[in-house]
Amino acid sequence: MSSKAYKAGIVATTVVGAALGWTAGAYVKKKRSLEENPSLLTRLRDFEQRLYHDGFQKSTELQEIRQEVENRIAEEK
Repeated sequence: MSSKAYKAGIVATTVVGAALGWTAGAYVKKKRSLEENPSLLTRLRDFEQRLYHDGFQKSTELQEIRQEVENRIAEEK
């Protein structure tokens, strides 16, 4: 093997190694950011669940108030 071919092999191997390292680093960074930041769909689903739960609580409170008013009206008659 000639000296030029040997040096070209070292350069090619170095470039490929750097590219693979850079790609692996980018992949790990993206994976970590996805784990820390839930997707938009997940956040919307969670928001919808909270909204439904809050609405259900308000509905229950209004029903209790309505029942209390009806009971007081019935007591006065």
